[in-house]
Amino acid sequence: MRLFAETLAVIVNGELTQLFSARGVINRDNYYQRIYAKTASLFEMSTRSAAMVNTENKSTIETLRKFGYELGMAFQIVDDLLDFTGEPSAVGKPLGSDLLQGLVTLPAIYYAEMNPDHPDVRSLAAGGWGDHERMERLVQSIRASDAIPKAMREAGQSVERAIACLAPFEESEERIALENLARYVVDRKI
Repeated sequence: MRLFAETLAVIVNGELTQLFSARGVINRDNYYQRIYAKTASLFEMSTRSAAMVNTENKSTIETLRKFGYELGMAFQIVDDLLDFTGEPSAVGKPLGSDLLQGLVTLPAIYYAEMNPDHPDVRSLAAGGWGDHERMERLVQSIRASDAIPKAMREAGQSVERAIACLAPFEESEERIALENLARYVVDRKI
């Protein structure tokens, strides 16, 4: 119960932080903290608690916690990518909706790092996400850049780290299912 309560506190705090102090922030550390709080902490808690139910081996519990963390980070990065690349009808929101709300995700961070003097990037950092025309133009610039593949590679690296966490376990249906789940995270389209 303590683990669930702590995770819920992390998620709520992350959502409040995103709502009140993350808009227009172009910073990797801030981004990683946000996606840990809103997504990876839940994955981490889920895999850790499942391990705790089945074993008292602290090494096994920690290994599965790391698996959940890496999987959750990859899941959220891909979710953020779909905000730029997905079909609006399938994703359930317009393209670039995070950016239009001032939420800077990994593709936008990559783009900003490659183009720090771009007027639309500078506007975003200065609070200009309310200018829909400018932000829509920035979304299209991000889509046409190398930022999307770079962010996908990062998600893939997280998935590979998650799969590597499973190496100590003997091959079984459960291990194969977890490996397939991890691979699905970077293959999903919605």
